[in-house]
Formats: sequence, C-alpha cells, structure tokens
Amino acid sequence: MTIKKSMLFFLSPLFLLASCSDDAQVIKNDEKMYASSIQQKEIYEIKQPAKSNVSRGLILRNMNNSLNVSEIEKGLMDLSVNHFPTKKFYMQEGQYLDGKIINKWLDRKSKEGFGLNPPIEKSTGDVLEDEKNSPKILSHVLEQNFVNKENGKVEGMSLAISLNEFYDIRVHDDKGLTYTDQVKVDTNEDNVNDVENYGKEIAGTIIENIRNNNKIPNVPIYLTLYQESDKNDIIPGIFLAQTFIPEGEGKIDKWTGIDIKNYTFPSDSLYSLDKDTYSKLLIFKEDIQEGFKHLNPKIVGKLRYENGNLTELKIDVNVPLINDTELIGLLQLTSTKLNTILFDYIPISIRIIDQNQDVGIVLWDPTEKQIYVTPL
Repeated sequence: MTIKKSMLFFLSPLFLLASCSDDAQVIKNDEKMYASSIQQKEIYEIKQPAKSNVSRGLILRNMNNSLNVSEIEKGLMDLSVNHFPTKKFYMQEGQYLDGKIINKWLDRKSKEGFGLNPPIEKSTGDVLEDEKNSPKILSHVLEQNFVNKENGKVEGMSLAISLNEFYDIRVHDDKGLTYTDQVKVDTNEDNVNDVENYGKEIAGTIIENIRNNNKIPNVPIYLTLYQESDKNDIIPGIFLAQTFIPEGEGKIDKWTGIDIKNYTFPSDSLYSLDKDTYSKLLIFKEDIQEGFKHLNPKIVGKLRYENGNLTELKIDVNVPLINDTELIGLLQLTSTKLNTILFDYIPISIRIIDQNQDVGIVLWDPTEKQIYVTPL
C-alpha cells in the first residue's frame, strides 16, 4: 500500500495528512469480507425521545471502573445486531429491570430471598474473613431494549450479566467499622472458569424471574455473560458466552462462546498472541521515543481481537508539559511513523495526552484509506 502525503498543517479542525493511491495492495477475498465487516459496522439509531435506563446510576455503583461500564454497554449493542437488525429496530435504554429488581438479585442467597450471590455458609464472626471466604460474583445486570421501527413496540431485549473476576470488599462490622480488601473469585488452577460457570447457573433464574413478571413483555431475549477486569486494569473485561431465548420460552437450551479479547502493548500476552503486530508496535514506540527523548513519552497500546483477528488499535502517547511547537512536531512524526503499523482494514487512533488531557489526535480511517491529524 502506497501512501501519498499532502502537508495541510492546521488549516482546518481535522485535516488530511495522507491518502492511499489507486494502486493499493489488493486484499485476498476472505480478508476482503473480513475488512468489510469491520468497516461497515452497524450502529443502532436511538429511539427518540430518548429514555434513561430505569436503573440509571446503579451500573456505576455496581461495576468497578468506567472501562468495564463502557465495554459492557457498547459491547452488548454490538453483539445484539445479530439478533435485532439495525434496519428494523431502534435501541432503547432498559425500561423494565429497575434498581429494586437488580438489587434483589445482587443479594446473597437465602431461604426467604431472591439473592443470586453465594451465601455465607459458615460465619466465623469476622465479617471481612467471611466476605473473603464467600466472594460475591454477580455485580450487575444490564438491560437494553429494541423497538420495532414500524409499530413502536418493544420486540426484543438484550441482557449482559456482569460477573466479578475480583471481588472488591467493603464491609462494616457491628461497631460501624469499615473493612476493605480484594480477593480473586476463581483460585483453582484447573483451567475451568468458575466465574463463567456460576454465571450460567444463575442466568436460568434471571430468565425465569423475567418470564414470571407480567410487567415485562414476553419478547425474545439475547443474553450474554461479561467478566469484569480488575479495577486497576487499563483494559476492560471480556464477554464470555451468549445464548438466545425465543419469545414464549423460559429456559436456556445452549450456550456458545464469545471470542473477543483485549490486550495491552507492551505485554507478554500480546507478544505470545501476535508477534508480528507486537514487533511493529515496538518499532513505532522506539521511533517516537527517539524523536522526542527530552519529553520521555510513555506509549501504551490497547488492542482488540475478535475470533483471533485484530479489529481495533488504540495508542496513548503521554507527554507531560508539551508546548505547542513540540505538539506540532510530535503530531508530524507520529503521523509519519504510523505508516509502519498501518493495516488495510483496522481503524487506528492515537491520542497525545498531556497530564490527563487530550491535546492531539491522529487517526487512520481504513474505509477512506486516509490518515487524519489535529491538535485539540
């Protein structure tokens, strides 16, 4: 792929730096189909007037960081298109599973209640120790509705059951003292994901509760399991499995896996998965750091793979106290070196960050075959 450059620096809010020539490399047929699916990703129209989720705010309290919140909300929409086509349906925030319903599910199991989290089998008298011995697994249930564009009726529902890989404990004793800690839910070294298995176990009860609630329409339900990442991770968690419950049915017949994973650069796990991409990113990183040694730029990549194929690449370039002249130079260098990591059909975004503030951005648009760059 040949890249032409036209130096149109800072003449518009978003200006073109480069574009592909007509003699761009031809992609193989199977790759072309894959590229098309990425470039033409379907996006739902939001039903207007927009409604807020009836459990609004609860997801922020229940899930451990904003990365997981963003991933589960956006990811559930992306996965739902296979069952509720964007041409036929609007997407609407969940209107049926309110805070009262969700909080009941989040309680620990008891004889008289509806809780779906593990009970404390034997109390030691130490509230923190009891929580560590019986970590909570279910953290939230996200609902999205799908409205028929012709008749305005809700004719589909998607759910994401969010599960803790790590249980962040915050508990009070009878004297009012607060204790905090964190434990890993699955500590067995048996290559079996106990978190996923627990999610599948409680999913049947959630579907049963929904079908028994006459206030909730009896519509097809697409259901997924999502495993949160650690609260200190810089990448979100992962979707584990999915199932579909047709209208009128109240049981789950089978599950299928979801192969969507996020990786960071640099990391051993990315190197093991994709040495070629890792090597390209390493060259890019070293070139940027060599060009601006005095700023000591810190470079972190975030990569998304679906079914083993790279589908998205994001890079953060952290440069504290960069001035305007340096920013122009860094944007120029970054856009030039971006050629070393270009993929024909993978979108790439590079953020220039100064003390947690975005000050510049470089984008590769695989559809238009163009690189864009602008200061912010």
